Amino acid sequence: MEHYFDLPVSLNGEEHNFKGRLVTFGYVYKFYIVIEGKEYIFEKDDEQQYRVLSENQKEKKVVDPDLIAAIIDSLNVLSK
Repeated sequence: MEHYFDLPVSLNGEEHNFKGRLVTFGYVYKFYIVIEGKEYIFEKDDEQQYRVLSENQKEKKVVDPDLIAAIIDSLNVLSK
């Protein structure tokens, strides 16, 4: 099952919105967030911390780590 949403993220005093979707697989769920035209998968690891996966492993472009951290903060608020 999929649910589409806009994710508000605060970074450096500015508010950004990212398109996303929540996909559930039984008891597991993943957030698919579009960053700069590419979709990244945010899922919880064994310690219940978010990790980020990219579907295109050959992609050389690096996303700003502060942006990733801000997105994870927003997802933590949503998933409480």
